[in-house]
Amino acid sequence: MAAEFGELAEALTQAIRVPAAASGIEQVFSRVWASGFSTMRPTRQAAAVHWRATLEELSRDYPLAISELQEIAFEYGPKPAPRNPAPSVTATGPRSVAVGGSIGVAITGDNSTYAAGDHVDFRDSTFHDRVVGVQHNHYGTVPAPAEWRPVEQVEPLEFGVRPTRHVPGLSDVPPYVSRDCDDVLRAVLVPKGLVLILGESCVGKSYTAWQGVRSLVGHRLYVPDPGEDLRPVLTALKGRPGKYVVWLDELTDHLGDGGLDPRLLGRLTSLGAVVLGTMSPDEYYRRRRGTAPGERVVADARTVELGRDWSAAELDRLARLEDPRAYPAYMWSGAEGVASYFAVGHHLFDEWRRVGTQLEHPRGQLLVRAAVDIARCGVGGVSAELLGKVQEHYRAEERESFEDAFAWATTPMFGVSGLLVPGDEGDTWRAYGALVAEAVGSGDLEPVPDGVWWTLLDAFRGQGSAPDFRTVLDAARTAMQPRIEAGDLDVVLGLARRAEGEEREAWLRMAAKSGHLPSQVELARIMEDRGDEDRALRYLELAATAGSTEAAARLGSLLRRRAERWLRTAAEAGDWTAAHELADMLAGTGREGEAIRWLRRAAIAGHREVAGSLGTLLSRWWAEEAKGHDWLRYAVAWGDARAASELGAQLSWRTDCDMAEVERLYRQAVDGGDADATRNLGIWWEGQGRSDEAMALYQQALGQGVTDTEDLIAELLRKQGRTAEAEEWFRRAAEANPPDLLESLPKPPGHPATDPPDTVDE
Repeated sequence: MAAEFGELAEALTQAIRVPAAASGIEQVFSRVWASGFSTMRPTRQAAAVHWRATLEELSRDYPLAISELQEIAFEYGPKPAPRNPAPSVTATGPRSVAVGGSIGVAITGDNSTYAAGDHVDFRDSTFHDRVVGVQHNHYGTVPAPAEWRPVEQVEPLEFGVRPTRHVPGLSDVPPYVSRDCDDVLRAVLVPKGLVLILGESCVGKSYTAWQGVRSLVGHRLYVPDPGEDLRPVLTALKGRPGKYVVWLDELTDHLGDGGLDPRLLGRLTSLGAVVLGTMSPDEYYRRRRGTAPGERVVADARTVELGRDWSAAELDRLARLEDPRAYPAYMWSGAEGVASYFAVGHHLFDEWRRVGTQLEHPRGQLLVRAAVDIARCGVGGVSAELLGKVQEHYRAEERESFEDAFAWATTPMFGVSGLLVPGDEGDTWRAYGALVAEAVGSGDLEPVPDGVWWTLLDAFRGQGSAPDFRTVLDAARTAMQPRIEAGDLDVVLGLARRAEGEEREAWLRMAAKSGHLPSQVELARIMEDRGDEDRALRYLELAATAGSTEAAARLGSLLRRRAERWLRTAAEAGDWTAAHELADMLAGTGREGEAIRWLRRAAIAGHREVAGSLGTLLSRWWAEEAKGHDWLRYAVAWGDARAASELGAQLSWRTDCDMAEVERLYRQAVDGGDADATRNLGIWWEGQGRSDEAMALYQQALGQGVTDTEDLIAELLRKQGRTAEAEEWFRRAAEANPPDLLESLPKPPGHPATDPPDTVDE
């Protein structure tokens, strides 16, 4: 063998002087050693020594490289004279073998039959010398060192991570977001052996694996093709101690003949390799119960499971990324997962929007459009029935049935998801989140039709779904704001018919300002129900003057004198509830003394419910604070929420107040449903520096209809430095309480004549 290496070394020493041979030699060594091979021309004697030692090393670890170098030496090196002109094997029969230095391809004696590979036909041959037969088994191509790359040089796309929508200036792969299992994965990668990341398709297995492998400092990575024979990997590692990682994405493709089995895994481990793969949970649990060699490997693997849903911590890390694609993914990825959103979301969007879809599934495309618009309205999911009703607001479509369209839209595409996916609640459906994000980002979708808003609001109100109703109403107000500001009466009336409380009143005021008589009458009814007779009278006067018969009828029923007379009649007859109501009506009108008299008479008769009102009058209007507080405390003891709120407010004005008592009173009032107390407790807590709790109470009070809460929210936001939000709330406050409100009211008699305002806005 040494003599053969000497001859080969001599031949290569001469062949390397030929440029083509030098290039071929360099290519061989570039695959063997990542650093390549020097083509400098050493002296003849030194080169032979260098070549002989190199060839001996190659023969142990890289036999294929020896074969390639022999071919180069044979083609470009000196041609040696034959030692014996007589062949060692003579073909004497029609099927004998003629050998020309190599029997990699054997030619039988009849020159018509070829036997390739490890087949040699010695029949009818005569041997004149000793013959040695050697069989070499090569299982596939030995991975060259150039294919074993430092882990830190491998990019996500090379690792199998799917690219997302291309955005100029950004990577096709979004930045990696740390997963909760990252630390566990790094830990299980430290010992040699097989590690499996379990997860369904498009949950981020490859990206998580890529991140984990990068923690293996100093390791080199090899990525076999699916179905590739893994046995040559042993040849590549033999005699080259180091740290290695073999990445087997979708391990199922690497099991079976020539694949991973316990013996091969053990030998890889002994050579310093970590084997990392992926598998679906179903496949894993099915295979780990089996007995085949590949299945035993699966059973012994260390596993890390990766779910489709992201934890709150993972989503928070996603939202904090500076990449502009991160926050839409945070908002819209949904139960399908962030990894799926980035991997196939843009493909699903393109499938929905392509022209071919409109031709093949015209109603299906509209159903998805309806679902996207429903999401733009702020709704997480609706029933198939409601989805069909919404779709009808786009265009009539008879070429495809609803059933066929729905089936197409819900069928998984790209092996991951349909365009419509299940909502958060049972039997509901919504658009795949990425469709909404891409649609909103594209800016080419038309506004949501008015009919869609009204259909959703009517449906949710009919179902008693208050959260969804409020969500859609808020979204409608925001989306239609430009039209509202332009005075679009259809929008204002549509919102007024469906809103509730103060917001409904605001829309009615806007409609009334435009001269809409039914809105003016409806506003008067609201004021009447609320007990705000002054405002009711004002609206009714405007409507009645404009010719509304209904307004004229309501006007007479709300006259204050008649109400007072009848209440007084009832009180004098011993109806202490009427006496209480009458007293409350009189209070604040300059007749507090009469009110106190009625309240005391009711109390003498045992009507304890007047205690709160009596205490308020005595302390506020009659300068009898001590007695008033006694009455208020009595009412508080009976659970009078309003009395608790009043007493808390009065005590809070004192510099020596018991802060604990004030807070207790406010809390009792809030628990009793007193809306003003909710606001007052917020003011109290804000004064104590409890800003977050105060903000929560202000929001609660706003929902309960407490007036002027918008100003409190705006001012607190300003103090917190949240300028943009504060400006928005100041705008809302100005809408609820316009600074020129007084000037908008009818001028009193004797005032310089001016045209009356168009409305009585509050």
